[in-house]
Amino acid sequence: MIVFLSLIVPASAQYVRQDSVPGQHHAPQPYNFWNNVSVGGSFGLQFGDVTFVGISPLLNYHFTSSLIVGAGPIYQYYREVDPLYGINYSSSIYGARIAATYYLPDKLHNVFLSGEYDVVNVPYFDIFSYTYSRTSIGIPLVGIGYRQPIGEKSYFIVSGMWDLSNNPASPYTNPLILTGFDFGL
Repeated sequence: MIVFLSLIVPASAQYVRQDSVPGQHHAPQPYNFWNNVSVGGSFGLQFGDVTFVGISPLLNYHFTSSLIVGAGPIYQYYREVDPLYGINYSSSIYGARIAATYYLPDKLHNVFLSGEYDVVNVPYFDIFSYTYSRTSIGIPLVGIGYRQPIGEKSYFIVSGMWDLSNNPASPYTNPLILTGFDFGL
């Protein structure tokens, strides 16, 4: 079983209209793109007869306090050693992804829906030639998650993602369970 540990570091942004504060009149602040940008992503580790190392950083843009869209690279290393059957196999998976997260309103503001589209280059076993080759595949993922506050701008996050591709070359198994932390700046 592979467990991913996500580390998402969003920048907080306040969306308060200046004319909505009674008795205060301020000049509008100039737009600053970087106030809505955050860096995050995920990584996973597993060691033993099966070794797995994965890293998938994200550069995110916060369109609103509820809608976040990000993009970034994907890299995964896999190695399996089984002396009983003489297996000593290793490979890498690499590619890119785009992800969107939407936090539900009101009392469900800690629940989120997520969608992701990964394009990855994977090793693929060709049953006709009985050889390994590489192929690039697109993988749509959808999921739902929950964030539990553990501080003023910090959260513990758990989510489940489902691979909708049904592609036998996909490196993901359903459901893909992700856990991690979210630390605001």
